Amino acid sequence: MTVIAVAGGTGGVGKTIVEKLLDSKFDIVVLSRSDFASQNIQNVQINYDDIPSMARVLERHNIHTIISAIGLVSDETSQSQLNLIEAAEKSASTKRFIPSEYSFVQTTELLPIDPSIQYWLDAADRLKASALQYTRVIPGFFMDYWGMPHVQTHLQPFTFGIDIPSGTAAIPGDGNNVICMTYTYDMAVYLVKALDLDDWPEFSVIVGDEVTYNQLLAMAEEFTGKKFKVTYDNPEQIKTGNVTVPPQPEGTECSSDELKEVTALR
Repeated sequence: MTVIAVAGGTGGVGKTIVEKLLDSKFDIVVLSRSDFASQNIQNVQINYDDIPSMARVLERHNIHTIISAIGLVSDETSQSQLNLIEAAEKSASTKRFIPSEYSFVQTTELLPIDPSIQYWLDAADRLKASALQYTRVIPGFFMDYWGMPHVQTHLQPFTFGIDIPSGTAAIPGDGNNVICMTYTYDMAVYLVKALDLDDWPEFSVIVGDEVTYNQLLAMAEEFTGKKFKVTYDNPEQIKTGNVTVPPQPEGTECSSDELKEVTALR
């Protein structure tokens, strides 16, 4: 039976992917720096700093495909994924790799707004230069954020665009551009089905729904029965990162600068 490994399988996106994989025909392992016990999941401890050691682990467990859900939040985590890609290429058993991306298509033009996009671009370049088959998963925005706390999700609370609890909105541009969004569990179902495909495209684009911010705002006002306080950020504000950041839920782990970068990209 084909063995699928999930790197970063204890994070929000990773947990969701693992849950759906457990319902599939595949054998599942979670790659992790730490050793943790689970009744349903086989944990394989790896050292992301030791490429030869990782390659041996991948071969020992006959891992065919790696799905990375590593949170690319620093130079260190980015390097961990790059090292894992190199180990996968060295492993005789590993043939496929899905990098951690799960957003919209990243380009160099967006780097002035959010320099951390370079992490995703580096992974894509490394995979393109490898012999591994890969696909970059593009679900757009995760609609989970607008359904919290009433929707099943493993994502941490985060507010962008429409803040339903406070009745406020910080909308980029005029609010009429169409945005794509997908529920995390729907994305995970797609990933499981994609494992059966013989060939992968460079980009696996998933569209759960399409809507404008103004349409989303109208729905929020209709459902809550209240008029929202709305701020529209013009293109120059977005370009310079001088954007309106909505109030964040308690426990949000982003710094103020990170919040501005993420908000500008939304």
